[in-house]
Amino acid sequence: MRSALALSCLVAGVPILATPTIAAGESLPASSVSAQSAPEITSVVELSSGVLLLDVASPAMQRTVQVKVLSPSDTSVPQGTLYLLDGNSGRTDDSNWIDPTAGNVVPFFADKNAFVVLPIGGTGTMYTDWQEDHPKFGRLKWETFLTKELPPLIDAKFNTNGRNAIGGISMGAEAALMLAQRAPGLYDAVAGYSGCYTTVGGFGKALTDLVVINGMATSEQMWGPVDSPAWREHDIFANADKLRGTKVYLSSGTGLPGPHETLETPELARVVIVGGVMEFGSTLCTDQISQVLRDNGVDVTRSAQPVGIHGWPYWRDELVRSWPLLESALAG
Repeated sequence: MRSALALSCLVAGVPILATPTIAAGESLPASSVSAQSAPEITSVVELSSGVLLLDVASPAMQRTVQVKVLSPSDTSVPQGTLYLLDGNSGRTDDSNWIDPTAGNVVPFFADKNAFVVLPIGGTGTMYTDWQEDHPKFGRLKWETFLTKELPPLIDAKFNTNGRNAIGGISMGAEAALMLAQRAPGLYDAVAGYSGCYTTVGGFGKALTDLVVINGMATSEQMWGPVDSPAWREHDIFANADKLRGTKVYLSSGTGLPGPHETLETPELARVVIVGGVMEFGSTLCTDQISQVLRDNGVDVTRSAQPVGIHGWPYWRDELVRSWPLLESALAG
């Protein structure tokens, strides 16, 4: 059953994920931070009201990593922190969550009481620690950066209450659940929007390959030989019990076009067909992981919408639907 569901997601992922979004010659900055130094925020620039750009020196990544931070409406009292991860369509120079044509989160969070942290540059990486240096991105230790280096810096710099949540779309949804499992107790809630969550077996391996090929790399460079301990340690299904005590929100649509598709939608046929097939696969994957998590005693809220394709308009809708759960977890 699990392989059949993975196959559906694999078929869904081919049209988009197999096409690299990294431009020829594009790469992240060269390594410049010593592995022996301490993590630190080296620069804070206010880009606009409530929107900050942070330069973070990461010894794990051996470079400066940029993140954007949205400030809460009320900064006079401690607030929780929400981390939002991009998908495989992400950029190396910004977060799609903040793009007005994609996530457009700035106006949504303008009256919300939470810090929102948006890491930049994770496309094609699964936001995990790689065993080998990436051919374009260099040293990749996203898990260490996101779960060990960055949260203490955010808590020290801002008036946080120590409560965290993490969410992501598509590839970032899978990464969000994986990080929450691998850093138990760090996140009080996790949200996955239109993810596919299997990495094991031939189909799971193929799915993972489709993600990392977006960055022109191989999954073996990430976790080593298939069936090695690293692959088993990142198996979301096998580690389902590690999300006990964490509120989980999982969403997807059926793949049918909905209110965001009109005759004026650019490339309407491609959007509906490709996005529809991808979202149908995501629904199969999400139904299965939801049941496995519940079987392991995890508190899961499943948002299964009657329409919706694999695209930002529906992920914006799901952020709104998931916010009460995330807000409650962040408030304590």
